[in-house]
Amino acid sequence: MGSQFPVSVDHSMERLPAKSRIRQRYPEGFLPNGDYAPLPYGRVRYWILGPEDGTKVVLIHGISTPAMSWREIAPYLAEQGFRVLVYDLYGKGYSEAPHMTYDWTLFCTQLALLLQYVRWEAAHVVGFSMGGGIAAAFAASLPHLVSGKVVFIASAGLLEYSRRITKPIKTRDSATPKTPQYKEFRDLQASSLPGYKRALQSCYQDGPVRHMETAFDKLATIAVGPARQSLQVLIIHGTEDEVVPIAEADKIRSRVPQAEVVKVEGAAHNIVNADGHWQIVAASLLRFLR
Repeated sequence: MGSQFPVSVDHSMERLPAKSRIRQRYPEGFLPNGDYAPLPYGRVRYWILGPEDGTKVVLIHGISTPAMSWREIAPYLAEQGFRVLVYDLYGKGYSEAPHMTYDWTLFCTQLALLLQYVRWEAAHVVGFSMGGGIAAAFAASLPHLVSGKVVFIASAGLLEYSRRITKPIKTRDSATPKTPQYKEFRDLQASSLPGYKRALQSCYQDGPVRHMETAFDKLATIAVGPARQSLQVLIIHGTEDEVVPIAEADKIRSRVPQAEVVKVEGAAHNIVNADGHWQIVAASLLRFLR
């Protein structure tokens, strides 16, 4: 167990041997310009890509797989001129696991303090899966830190119960089941990180995967950023999502009427890194965020 002030923490992947299987699959330097922020509730691993004068965008990953979810989209946005911030949520990957409740307040506090640490006044916010629930809570509770746009990709937040993937997915070109990336990294983290199971269980019980109706409702009329402008919203969702069903996109749209919806035919929950689908997501992000 790590430091005791202000809370106790369990170590992250940073403490694991460099030759361990999980670090071989998810290297500390999988993206350039990585560093650690010594925040009050534990060390946070982050990466910043793209030109310093680029439009600022922060990418928030989901409940099981850490920032590696963005291995294709983050470099793509950086190459298009965006300044991109990627980070591991508390209890995942290279960020420590504080002994706390993993609810929306913890994750919003983490992002707010990280933005302060890297000296960003505001940014557009993109959330995937549980990261969508975090993005909604962040925009609703700290609108001055949102530049003007929020994107929800395969977003949780309004689930009526916590869905868990129990069956492997079959690839389109093979009858042999293939373990989804999120399940693989969930299992690797569970076997390697002392705080991961505790953090994951709290995310399912207390995290922003459900009961976020009030946050989404506020986004319909909220003014954001230094200019206090109306929030622009994009929803991207795969039609074959087996973890967060496509109906969740419609539920979000009903509460955020100004939102644009892009439905990606045939895409499952791994929409942000599945070949043939992440490119559609990236192109939609580029169009919307410019």
